[in-house]
Amino acid sequence: MGYKVFLHGDKIRLKFEGKDDPQKEASTIINEIKGNKAIVIEYLKTMNEMEAIFKDKVNEIVQLYREDTFSYIMIVFPRMYNKAQELEQRMNKIWDEGKDTKTFQEAVNEWGEIHKKCIKVYCDKNGIDTVMDDVYNPSNGKPGPSQGLGKEAEEHGTL
Repeated sequence: MGYKVFLHGDKIRLKFEGKDDPQKEASTIINEIKGNKAIVIEYLKTMNEMEAIFKDKVNEIVQLYREDTFSYIMIVFPRMYNKAQELEQRMNKIWDEGKDTKTFQEAVNEWGEIHKKCIKVYCDKNGIDTVMDDVYNPSNGKPGPSQGLGKEAEEHGTL
């Protein structure tokens, strides 16, 4: 309805960010929030904790991430990609429930670990091609997925 609901200390703040005037129905919801203040405060605290947990893990992954990691994993290792998707859906479900930070922390950790594994596989130079910009990885001499089979003999002589 155009309101942002957040905590300021132990007080609930509502800020109207809508484009038009607030809807009349908003007063009913605002009164419900006032009538259930303790529950709403607990929920907002939990959501703030969950947001911090998620942001910390994302910041950790960003330090390792390489562009095209997941398009590569999706094509070359579809089961690993599907596992990452399943973990993300689980994490999102727990987030939507907004109740259990411990379970959310565990789900985020699992999600982060699979992302790290995907990044490692993508970057591993011991048998896994790390092609970027269609250039062969000199450590293994194998063509990248976008280059197709047979190009290695054409460009590198007979193997």
